[in-house]
Amino acid sequence: MNMVGTSDARHLPSGGTPGPAADEAASLVCDVAIVGAGLAGLALARRLHLAGRQVRVLEARERIGGRLLTRFSAATDQPLDLGAAWFWPATEPGVAALLAELGLASLPQHDPGDALWLDDPERAPERHDAAPGQVHQGARRIEGGTARLAQALADTLPPQALCLKAAVCEVHRADGGGVLLHLADGQCLHVAQLVLALPPRLAAERIRFVPALPPPLAQALAAVPTWMAAQAKAASAFGRPFWRAAGHSGNAFVRHPQAVLGEVFDAGTAPHGALAGFVALDAHQRQHFRRGLPLLIHSQLGQLYGVDAQEGELHLQDWAEEPWTCAQADLAGPAEPPRADARLRQPWWGGRLFFAGTETALHGAGHMEGALDSAERVASQLLLRPADTRPATPADAATAVAAFRQAVQDLRAQGPERYQRHLVRVLSGTTAGADAQGGLSARALRAAAEQCYAEALGRLDALLPALAAEAGAPVQGRHPLTPALLSAFAGWSQSLVDEALAFNARSCALSRLPHEHQPDAEDRRAIARALAAAWQAFALELNARLCVAAEAAREPAA
Repeated sequence: MNMVGTSDARHLPSGGTPGPAADEAASLVCDVAIVGAGLAGLALARRLHLAGRQVRVLEARERIGGRLLTRFSAATDQPLDLGAAWFWPATEPGVAALLAELGLASLPQHDPGDALWLDDPERAPERHDAAPGQVHQGARRIEGGTARLAQALADTLPPQALCLKAAVCEVHRADGGGVLLHLADGQCLHVAQLVLALPPRLAAERIRFVPALPPPLAQALAAVPTWMAAQAKAASAFGRPFWRAAGHSGNAFVRHPQAVLGEVFDAGTAPHGALAGFVALDAHQRQHFRRGLPLLIHSQLGQLYGVDAQEGELHLQDWAEEPWTCAQADLAGPAEPPRADARLRQPWWGGRLFFAGTETALHGAGHMEGALDSAERVASQLLLRPADTRPATPADAATAVAAFRQAVQDLRAQGPERYQRHLVRVLSGTTAGADAQGGLSARALRAAAEQCYAEALGRLDALLPALAAEAGAPVQGRHPLTPALLSAFAGWSQSLVDEALAFNARSCALSRLPHEHQPDAEDRRAIARALAAAWQAFALELNARLCVAAEAAREPAA
């Protein structure tokens, strides 16, 4: 099985051996070192390189891409994504924009046909009518596989910028400035700034920090679940998509206790076919059934789609066995959506240490969009040089505040439509059991708010040079302009909730879900908590960016 996105290993320049002598002697290797060559790390490296920064990307694996992993069928040569696969252009514009920049095409996720439902292993699956696009709601896949995106980003970097098999085990805040990186093979590198673009829990478990990180930051790193880290994905390739001729979409949901694949979907590339799915067994069960797992997968596909489905070429990726993806803490608990502490979106060590990766994103956490969101955030922080900040009169700052407030008004107006889009997506991935628990509106409202806040931060970044020069330094960690900027959102959360609930009341899709159609007091409190959490993260992030810009503006130009 060959993989795209592997790239050739490039060697690091020798920096001596770890220890005090190396700490004193090592000279600066580059402006910015990025640990992790997943989507976030590669996108950030490209952004910094285009801005003229010297970048070094260090990847512990022998391949690039992180959770972007594409294998090719030996029989049909079609790409099979065993990691991230989908993006939604309507709510994840960052991926769509990057693909356009890189000249990469995408194709719609195949949905037409009936979906299958199997909740009893002793019975045949039930067929359910499904309108085209109803299950995946406009999802698209990258033509040729997601690893094409990783390789395209890597191809934009200089030959020596990417270093494979380079595992970082220690990082030291150097007394003379910069950060010293100690690698597992004994090399030592001195860099001006460091970005850890890997799952936070891996950073907490695998890297020793000198001096030790403040306890709240260390706890925040360890607390963030790594998305899909303990999961496994299977894909079976066929010469043709025979299930389509029988009127099946390839979508199937298996909900009985003996399920091997909990969800199945069409993953083929014309004219060939492929069925992929998420393994329902947890990591410990997969180890117990390891030898028989391929047979069990083939058997379940056969139960769903007939004997032809048992003859595919099977590819299985168990992410729990990837030491550079899955932390020990991810094996100890159930899979949870990542909700990163705002501390992970702020610079540390006096602007020398940054955290990126999809788990740290304010918008799209866990998705490819989240990886790009985090890369853009860190890029904006790193590229704000003191020399780039021109002195501005108070009128300039006032004009910038007015521009931000106008941008927020435009974003506020888009809130109801975005809520409806996110609600459709949430509904499409919900089981009947989850429906009874309510909470769909809260999830969709939070997603819509986070998307709006992420775009507001993007508008803020363009105004920072003027805003940073406003008279007055942060007081007790609060920038003087923070209240004026945040006030642009006054009353928006409540108006968004009112419009969302009005939409719910007239929605046929929610008519059978009383908690969403007519939410009670507890449901409304859940909505309020969800929006409050999104607002708190946004407010902290906005203030942090202002404070970093103010600190940079006060420093003498280099």
